[in-house]
Amino acid sequence: MKSLKNHISVIIPLFVLLFSIQFTFSIKNIVEGYELKLIEEYSIVIVSQKPLEESVIKNKVAGVRSLTPISSKNILDRLKKDLSSQNLALLKVSLPNFYSVKLDRLPSEEELERITKNFKSINSITKVETFVKTHTKVYKMFHFIQVLSYMFAGLILIISVLLIFKQMKIWLLEHQERMSIMTLFGAPFWMKSIFLYKLGLIDSFISSLLVSLLFWYVPKRDDFVNFLHSLGVEVYSFEIFKDTLTLLGISVVFSLFIVTLVISKLNNR
Repeated sequence: MKSLKNHISVIIPLFVLLFSIQFTFSIKNIVEGYELKLIEEYSIVIVSQKPLEESVIKNKVAGVRSLTPISSKNILDRLKKDLSSQNLALLKVSLPNFYSVKLDRLPSEEELERITKNFKSINSITKVETFVKTHTKVYKMFHFIQVLSYMFAGLILIISVLLIFKQMKIWLLEHQERMSIMTLFGAPFWMKSIFLYKLGLIDSFISSLLVSLLFWYVPKRDDFVNFLHSLGVEVYSFEIFKDTLTLLGISVVFSLFIVTLVISKLNNR
């Protein structure tokens, strides 16, 4: 019972740590996926008195992925009933050229200002519409979510280190007498500490498996999937083999580092 309690004391902080790390990875992937979707949907509208060529625009304005003409046919069709064919023809000739500009990534507010300034430096362009208020609001929201997830993971890391460090010290004190005897017989460092490393590896495996099962199961639930789809967000697919190995690697390195740190600190006294 005491051994089980000792294992749980390490498994819980390791589980919380790995959960926060995987949660951060998931948020990052979801945000990046949604950002790609926004890039596809977001466009800048420009008005030019002369026809524009995509290659020329790309050379003068960095970050432009495509330049697509916007047809004025719908506008002219609505005016057919109110204008004569002659006036309609004159209007068609006098209408400026409208273009939709797609960017290769979602720009920050500062980058958007620079892109707008570069467009306006082209003489034929008379109007640039970036929908800056909506764009800025969305961009800041995504940036805030990412920063918040990193802060959460950092806080959990500190708490987990303190909890695991404390439990490792308890394990060490419980086996201190046996380690002292082994030291008298000239046992090497790794042999004296093998039981602590073994416990750390076992708890790392268990905590990694638990977190993997959780992140594999939850995205498969219909209510979770429907909730994300209602927000226009794609479900992050947990790769059970690859991601489990990643979590296990992080957990093993972390726990073995703490064990080594605790034992080294005790030996230096």
